[in-house]
Amino acid sequence: MPAMTHDDHPCDFSPPYQVLWDFVADDFPLPESAGIGRVQRFDFGSELALYRSEFRVTKDCVIDCHSDQKELAELLCSIFLLTGTITLETPDRQQHLITPQSGLLFRVQDIGSRFIIPGGQTVRHIGVANPMSILHKRLGDQLPEGLANFATVPEGGTVNRRLPVQSRLRGLLTDVFSPVTCAGGSPTQELQLEAVAWSIFAESVRLTITCQDNSSSQAPLWGEQVFNNITVYLRENLERPLKGDDICQRFGVSKRQLHQLFQTMQQCSPREFLRRERLNRARALLEQTDMPVKSAAYAVGYVHVSNFSKAYRAFFGETPGQTQRLNSTGGSER
Repeated sequence: MPAMTHDDHPCDFSPPYQVLWDFVADDFPLPESAGIGRVQRFDFGSELALYRSEFRVTKDCVIDCHSDQKELAELLCSIFLLTGTITLETPDRQQHLITPQSGLLFRVQDIGSRFIIPGGQTVRHIGVANPMSILHKRLGDQLPEGLANFATVPEGGTVNRRLPVQSRLRGLLTDVFSPVTCAGGSPTQELQLEAVAWSIFAESVRLTITCQDNSSSQAPLWGEQVFNNITVYLRENLERPLKGDDICQRFGVSKRQLHQLFQTMQQCSPREFLRRERLNRARALLEQTDMPVKSAAYAVGYVHVSNFSKAYRAFFGETPGQTQRLNSTGGSER
């Protein structure tokens, strides 16, 4: 996939204390003194490549990508985020929003892609790339429906598919930043990362094959209205115990209809949607206020802080305390 570049100039972002990271790599300044970043690339013998990146962004910036054009044209690439929001702008000037809930599988022939990154956030990025020849070798020349569109790329253009980040894929992405795979000098680190990278690639392919286009899976108008009412209610009551039976009774839907609405509109279960909303709200509280971890947990419906911390780490790849410390130092220290 396109690799990020950076200027080889002294970093203007130079705090007087040690900057702590979860993985071992060289720091580099973001363009226009917009923060600091760190990137790792792992090339495995199978030609599979894994990218692990973290950007601590203090103001808006743009990071140019670079790749060998011949190599790039053969790659099937993916981009996912654990935290933060970025926009991938491809050489045809198409912009693709990437969030923790929605990643991208894509092919692009021409160089010139770039990441547009809003300030005031920490971005944790995972990318996996594999030559199309490997995919053909595994699945045959006639690719399954959904993947067949990636067999060729129009001149000067891109082929892409937005992928929902559901719990199964989310867990794999978190594994990329787990203490085991981030342990510097571990003799099994690359072996474990290769296994995770293959799993992410396989899950991306599976989702591409199985997920229906939005145009063919729209909820009826009444369903959209009910869904919007339900999500507003959930977001306004995250601190309360919310049960499926109560939701069904309140909004006049069956359990089956409730699950179908969330699968159609959000590609996830109601339980997963609620967990995601609670944890994202908690992260916003930790980043934007001085609220203690315990209070943030209670504010989004967690009675036991230990359960909250475990769920938070599994979702974001870092502890609530790490998020809080990063916020307290202005995005400069973990």
